[in-house]
Amino acid sequence: MSSNIAILSISAATHKGYARDGNEDSFLVDDRIGGGDFDQLTTQLAITGEPVVLAIADGLGGHKAGEVASRYAVTQIRAKLAEVDFGNDASVSELLNGISLGLHHQMLKTPALLGMGTTIVMAIVTAQSLMFANVGDSRGYLVDESGLRQTTHDDVPPNPSNTLRRTGAITQALGGMSPRTRIIPHVYRSGLPEGEWSIILCSDGVSDFLSLNEIAGVGRTGPADAMTLIDSSLRAGGQDNISAIVVRFSRSAPTNRSTA
Repeated sequence: MSSNIAILSISAATHKGYARDGNEDSFLVDDRIGGGDFDQLTTQLAITGEPVVLAIADGLGGHKAGEVASRYAVTQIRAKLAEVDFGNDASVSELLNGISLGLHHQMLKTPALLGMGTTIVMAIVTAQSLMFANVGDSRGYLVDESGLRQTTHDDVPPNPSNTLRRTGAITQALGGMSPRTRIIPHVYRSGLPEGEWSIILCSDGVSDFLSLNEIAGVGRTGPADAMTLIDSSLRAGGQDNISAIVVRFSRSAPTNRSTA
């Protein structure tokens, strides 16, 4: 086997934090779904012919069944991978709008779920490209030789005070109270960066409580370690559910596709 194989070292973790009774976040790494009060995953994936799919869904706080909505979202992404052309923005939009519609169908069948919704942030890595997509305020970052840049757009009301902490309000989500509203995902595409690079996905339980320097530091050096972001967010008060996926790119010869 060639020694010049692209490898993604991936660390994912989620924690309910200190202020919530349960965790409404879920994550997806390849075909593994994580959630619950605390969950973590460490794995290595070779970039081959199949896209590597990463996602975090943050169930809407203050609404019913946020954990049901987030779990449904990542489960549907995993189930529909073969049907989606991730190189086509319209196909990505159809995937996410289909998930949103599916959540509304679940609400019709089970009135106790009325109003449930979730944010979503995804990263898709292929041998030639990166793609990020999001709805809501869960974020994606790329860290490369030029530094850290946010590759997603926050669907939030304007914040005149420009403070780090927000109200938690968002302007669109999957599901929610408006079944006729079409979701407009934000999509970012690029080729694979030169040199060393990292991807960071996180829920607002990370981005609302940590500075950009703290987030960037996890992606600059050392192994992929989502628990650093979880622990830092807990030290900052843990006032929300907390989820993160950290990915480090390297080239080496793997022994298998996954070490999880």
